[in-house]
Amino acid sequence: MENTNLTPEQVIEKLDGMFTEKMTNVPTNEDVKALKDELEALKGLEAKNQDIEKSIAKFEGRIEAMSEKAVEPKLEILSVGQAITKAYADNIDEIKSAVEKGGKIALSVKDTDITNDYTGDYALTDFDSEVDRVVRKRNGIMDAVNRGTTSSKFVTYVQQTAGSTGAWTGESASKTEQSPSWSEISEEVKKIAGYVKVSKEMLEDLSFVRGEINNDLLAGLSEQIEEALLNGFGPGTINGLLTPGMALPTFTAGSFAGAVQDANISDVIRIAKAQVEADNFTPTHVVLNPIDIASLQLTKASDGAYTYPMYIPMQGEMRVADMIVVSSNYIAQDSYLVGDMSKVNVKFRNDLNLSVGLDQDDFTRNMITILAEARLVQYVKENQKNAFVVGTLSTDIASIDKP
Repeated sequence: MENTNLTPEQVIEKLDGMFTEKMTNVPTNEDVKALKDELEALKGLEAKNQDIEKSIAKFEGRIEAMSEKAVEPKLEILSVGQAITKAYADNIDEIKSAVEKGGKIALSVKDTDITNDYTGDYALTDFDSEVDRVVRKRNGIMDAVNRGTTSSKFVTYVQQTAGSTGAWTGESASKTEQSPSWSEISEEVKKIAGYVKVSKEMLEDLSFVRGEINNDLLAGLSEQIEEALLNGFGPGTINGLLTPGMALPTFTAGSFAGAVQDANISDVIRIAKAQVEADNFTPTHVVLNPIDIASLQLTKASDGAYTYPMYIPMQGEMRVADMIVVSSNYIAQDSYLVGDMSKVNVKFRNDLNLSVGLDQDDFTRNMITILAEARLVQYVKENQKNAFVVGTLSTDIASIDKP
């Protein structure tokens, strides 16, 4: 007891106040011990009456209840610097002894508070091994063409340049002579390539780099090939389907000129299909930019109803006029291609491949060159070019729209 001159009644009043204060919050084991000490002092009083005895018994019961709720005091949360300083101070004797003996001591640093200004070489989270790669455009043209291989620098085919037909002939009349002719057409294989230089140390220290370089090189070449199938890359490259060198037929309105009420994208595609069929081919695909596909799907009638069916067939392919729609970022917005893609011939002399070697001063610089390349050719035979129609949507819509 802090004051031995207190009367028993004053001691009881003090204990009651202490109990009330401690029970307001969650008590600690230290709080319970302090109250027990106070109670033991109360038991030692010489002058006790019946009320004091009852109060002592009541307080002992309250202490038991409090003991069940008591917790260990919370540890102080320290910053990293504070925790290291405290660990050093608490173990100074052991540290000095270890230094004198040329040994070492492990200090335990726990319950630290890492603030937002953390900097350093070690991450405090799990390592996500999946690399955040550059997003590349989707392929689709290569999947639709007639793909094959060749073992030569040139691919040559025979083209019939002229033909003739028989004629109905009367009795004893002269027959009609037919005079077909042919010629050889050659298409040259072209090369596409790219390489990356990387140090041996980087390949040794970062295990994932080799695989990522290989994937990136192949993905980059695939992306360029896909674009070249449509647009080419200028002199020295394959002829793209939309380039002047390929010379595919353009849209012709014909009898539909100025005759279609509220003409839209779907109308142009259907008329283009009819143009192809008029030349005895059956178109299989239509290639559109994703923005134009959205415009097609959002076309509505005057009553707000969609004019394009808002569903996807069970095979997962979007179709217009029973032609598969290829969504491609390689075709410019407002342009389109309709055609029989089986008539597009893509032949690889060398498929996409990787090779590793030393180039120039790679050996002395401890570098490695990783090369990716392919050789291929694309062509549409002259007599099969009418299986295609290319055009500009806005221009062709205007040509068929009814004034």
